[in-house]
Amino acid sequence: MNSNEKFQQKFDSIASIYEQISNNYTIKRRVESGLCLSDKIVLEVGSGTGIISELMDENIICSDISFQMCKQSVKKKRKNVICCDAEKLPIRNDVLDVLLSAEMIYYLNDIENFISCSHNSLKNNSEMSITMFNQKMKFIDKVRTFLRIFDKNQYFDDGQRDFLSTDILKKILYKYQFEIIAIEKKVIFPFSFFHKINLILEKTFLNYFSYFITIRVKCNK
Repeated sequence: MNSNEKFQQKFDSIASIYEQISNNYTIKRRVESGLCLSDKIVLEVGSGTGIISELMDENIICSDISFQMCKQSVKKKRKNVICCDAEKLPIRNDVLDVLLSAEMIYYLNDIENFISCSHNSLKNNSEMSITMFNQKMKFIDKVRTFLRIFDKNQYFDDGQRDFLSTDILKKILYKYQFEIIAIEKKVIFPFSFFHKINLILEKTFLNYFSYFITIRVKCNK
């Protein structure tokens, strides 16, 4: 069983409670993509229940390897849902205007397959936004492991212990002719109460301690 299939089973098992155990504040912050989505063909890869993209535009195409997650998206009346492997996107070449990926890329069996497939599916001068957990904050995972002793439901263990560094992802993106537009670091304190403080600290050197890194790129062909 490869990593994609392993994580498919894990997320199938928590699809019905996924939104209950998600952090509403960090979900809303990850929606701040800076992308113009109106009148565009947009695909979110690894969309889960569509919890992120539904805050952006209901016409965004949801895709996830977890069939149970896709079923939850359909129950929420999402118009376009595709159950598929991110490394084998069933999308024709040069179709997409925007591709979104939030906290999915480090679950993949082969990241280059996903980036290559994304490049093929995107139009020239289109954009892709990838959000991932900040590898430099791995110690937080150890804290979560401890907290699961007290609340197994609230702190779901996805089994992921290795995250992707920004430098490695940048090299792969350059290899497939993506041009980096912006790199943003967000959320130092994952609570809405600290929102204003987060906005200030994210503009300083303290953004090193941010939970999430978003890389926006342009597809060149």
